[in-house]
Amino acid sequence: MFLQSLAKGIIFSNGKRWKETRRFSLTTLRNFGMGKRSIEDRVQEEARCLVEELRKTKASPCDPTFILGCAPCNVICSIVFQKRFDYKDENFLTLMKRFTVNFRILTSPWIQVCNNFPLLIDCFPGIHNKLLKNVALTKSYIREKVKEHQASLDINNPRDFIDCFLIKMEQEKDNQQSEFTIENLVGTVADLFIAGTETTSTTLRYGLLLLLKHPEVTAKVQEEIDHVIGRHRSPCMQDRSHMPYTDAVVHEIQRYIDLVPTGVPHAVTTDIKFRNYLIPKGTMIMTLLNSVLQDDKEFPNPKIFDPGHFLDENGNLKKSDYFMPFSA
Repeated sequence: MFLQSLAKGIIFSNGKRWKETRRFSLTTLRNFGMGKRSIEDRVQEEARCLVEELRKTKASPCDPTFILGCAPCNVICSIVFQKRFDYKDENFLTLMKRFTVNFRILTSPWIQVCNNFPLLIDCFPGIHNKLLKNVALTKSYIREKVKEHQASLDINNPRDFIDCFLIKMEQEKDNQQSEFTIENLVGTVADLFIAGTETTSTTLRYGLLLLLKHPEVTAKVQEEIDHVIGRHRSPCMQDRSHMPYTDAVVHEIQRYIDLVPTGVPHAVTTDIKFRNYLIPKGTMIMTLLNSVLQDDKEFPNPKIFDPGHFLDENGNLKKSDYFMPFSA
């Protein structure tokens, strides 16, 4: 796959680099106390901004695709760059445009073919050049931000994800085998945007469409929201355990839309026999996630949108090993 050329960061890296970068990123995001603000604070702030932006439509018909994309992108900006951007900020709009264009290219039939037959890229140069150019421009922008952070870094007061990574780099400066380098930082920040922006905005968009199509589900969600949260405060993660129906609806939206049916590429760690086929160690494999998301033994009538797929007989959230919306 030509995307292996992007093998810094988390999504397309492998082995030691993947393991160490992933562990650091998860730990940093879980322990997020940067600027004394948690990720939840940032999500709540952006949700308020999103609602205000929607109010500007004055309840007239509109296509919310763009602003639904702005919201998750801005949360990530807040996490990695310390601040959110106004939805009309030129730098922010440029960043958003690149992500949108890249997502369209990556999901095009041509790129799907090239991923399976990479030799075709050299024979028929095409839209992948636009993709690689956009990736290069995005990484260049991230590098500028990294330089700004380096100039104002206070190791005792990390402001965001970039600061934490730079501090880790300083701690490992004598380790010649360290995976904590500027290039890996740039790749990791780019991956946070790739993994979090389009996936979240598309899920939100499909969620709104499904709620419009199923008003009886919407009414139950609204009733639970009114009962647990009310109309005068922001929802928080603590509310989740008291809102099993809404939680089940979110699960069912992710199951039903089958957002990334092949997930991300994996490689087998050892020779393995699968259905009488020998798959040698190191072979790149793609997992077909809809084989579990639409399994009719686990989810009766899987083609039907039904939050009951994730509710037990008492109306409590029912967890399922078959729920793999992003990866295996």
